[in-house]
Amino acid sequence: MYLYRLEGVNGMIVDWLWEFLRGLGRFFLNPVVYWFFICVLFASRQRIRKERRFFGTKIFDIFYEVKRTTSVSLVGGLILSLLSIGLGIVFNYYVLLLVSVITILLSLFLRFSFLSAAYTLGFSYLILLAIQYVYGLETNLYMLEALQNVELTSFTIIIGFLLAVEAMLLLRTDQRESFPEIIKGSRGKWVGQHRLKKAALIPFFALIPGGLIESFAPWWPIFSIDGDTYGIILIPFLVGFEHVAKGFSPVVTAKQLGNMVLILSFVVIGCAVASYYYSFMSLVAVMVAIVGREWISYRHRLRDQQKAPYFAPSSSGMLILGIIPKTPAENLGLLAGEKIVKVNGKLVMTEQEFYEALHTSNASCRLDVLDDRGEIRFVQRAMYQGEHHELGIVFAKERVD
Repeated sequence: MYLYRLEGVNGMIVDWLWEFLRGLGRFFLNPVVYWFFICVLFASRQRIRKERRFFGTKIFDIFYEVKRTTSVSLVGGLILSLLSIGLGIVFNYYVLLLVSVITILLSLFLRFSFLSAAYTLGFSYLILLAIQYVYGLETNLYMLEALQNVELTSFTIIIGFLLAVEAMLLLRTDQRESFPEIIKGSRGKWVGQHRLKKAALIPFFALIPGGLIESFAPWWPIFSIDGDTYGIILIPFLVGFEHVAKGFSPVVTAKQLGNMVLILSFVVIGCAVASYYYSFMSLVAVMVAIVGREWISYRHRLRDQQKAPYFAPSSSGMLILGIIPKTPAENLGLLAGEKIVKVNGKLVMTEQEFYEALHTSNASCRLDVLDDRGEIRFVQRAMYQGEHHELGIVFAKERVD
């Protein structure tokens, strides 16, 4: 009897391992994997063209929109995998195809604004709900029948946790991860702004109908669809955001947005848990997610427009709009929003004065910098042959040539 049980346990472990391997292979069958790289590639090229038009040079490398997202993606994917496998969340291929199509359509114009799970999964939920309502249970089309046979509560749980992942991406954004731009302000003058734009691919394991895995407990899987056996699939989910910071610093904007999205995720998760007992709460959770995420974006735009431009040219020094990575300016610890008052002891008010003062000494440079607290600090470093001739600083110009 003991040997029989041992063989049964070993067989179950082998089945699970084999399904995990098959799940990894199924990952590459999802079009979102390839769309992620295509979308970010073209978004990066579009951004680089704008940088060259605004500033005469490329500022950030290609694929910079995904910088510092790996750790959040892997940790978020691991937590979602434990959640989806532990609860037994089951998807079928037609549902995954629907989510993939919605994701691609919402990012077709290279804008990441609608890559929040509130929109991609939220709209997918509404389509599935409409199919179930319109067609009922009587249809001869297998695809529609498969789309009807979905446990919608599982959608709301995934939406809530992916909103938390989006919040983490926002909260981790620092000065080096937003993109400077120049636009014409309301008074006809050129002012600077920063674009917060990031995308991440979140891979997580979930169950699919048909496979080697059988239910190991009466309660598992909780969110199941028809079928007695299950397989495993690694699902790639695309999460992103895009916001403009004109009246506030980009870091302050990212923190404010991140905190609000995090609160929204908790509310959605709470509604999702309640939907296990009251099915109508799943629709409430989705509507809260969609309306809440849109309200957060609208509230930010309204507050940002009401503020005076944060990156307007100043009469008290040269305002730093951005820093080119891997240049002396980054090494000096200069930050966007600070003002350079003096260069090598000389007051500077224009780029020409900055350039001339910088080259009064070829061996080193000393800068008097006014930070965002109104305090002067001094930075100094040696200059070496071949380094960026303007230190790698992007200024908020009065006009664009």
